[in-house]
Amino acid sequence: MNNCRTRGLVLSVSDHSEADKIVTFFSPDLGKATGIAKGAKRSKKRFVNKLEQFSLIEIMYRPPRRESMLFLVEAELDEAYLEVRRDYKRYIVAMLAAELTLRFTREYDPDPGLFSLLEWVMSSLAQGDEPLRTGALFHLRLLGEAGYQPVLDHCGFCGKNARMGTTYTLHPGSGSLVCDDCRSSATGSLVSLSVQTLKFLEYAQRLDLNNINRLRLPEQNAQEALTFLNRYTQHLLQHDITSWQQIKNLFSQR
Repeated sequence: MNNCRTRGLVLSVSDHSEADKIVTFFSPDLGKATGIAKGAKRSKKRFVNKLEQFSLIEIMYRPPRRESMLFLVEAELDEAYLEVRRDYKRYIVAMLAAELTLRFTREYDPDPGLFSLLEWVMSSLAQGDEPLRTGALFHLRLLGEAGYQPVLDHCGFCGKNARMGTTYTLHPGSGSLVCDDCRSSATGSLVSLSVQTLKFLEYAQRLDLNNINRLRLPEQNAQEALTFLNRYTQHLLQHDITSWQQIKNLFSQR
């Protein structure tokens, strides 16, 4: 069977037996895929210092026959993003990005847009962009890529456009805003959202990814945005985000 090539960003790595590694990565042409790298822990050429979480690599692989995993033949390092693993805040936000990608994607479901988003978030973190703002932007855009973009420009109950001078809450069950006038009609728990945070997120949904780093957001508003996005995601997945507690711990390190 002929070998194939692809690029991939490593989402997770685990040991398998004494010498092998299991690697899950996201590729623009494969989507999420998992492969076994035989002898990776002993390799001095094919895999050494290449199969690290958050690294961007060129992968040579053989498609599976009966098993669901690929057979990884060789890897070449494209970008290590070392700064992400050296800084605690950047590392935790990268963990959030990897976990969200793993949870919102299926095996072998290509999504070039999501791959570009993963490259963007790792590059932004490595270059020193503010981690919480970067994490909020990634989370927001990932929801859009997954088909769950929240409605942020008007109240989901009365239809009135969002405006300055009022506060809004998020209705996690619908991913829509609730204005002050409609709050009593909304059932279930709600998440408060300031107009400044709301406008930032609504604009970030529309802005081209190449220009999104121009947006600025105070850290307090970034925390508010992340809390809002986490609650919505919890409802969608019906599951807690494991890295969320570590993200919350960053809030107290201002």
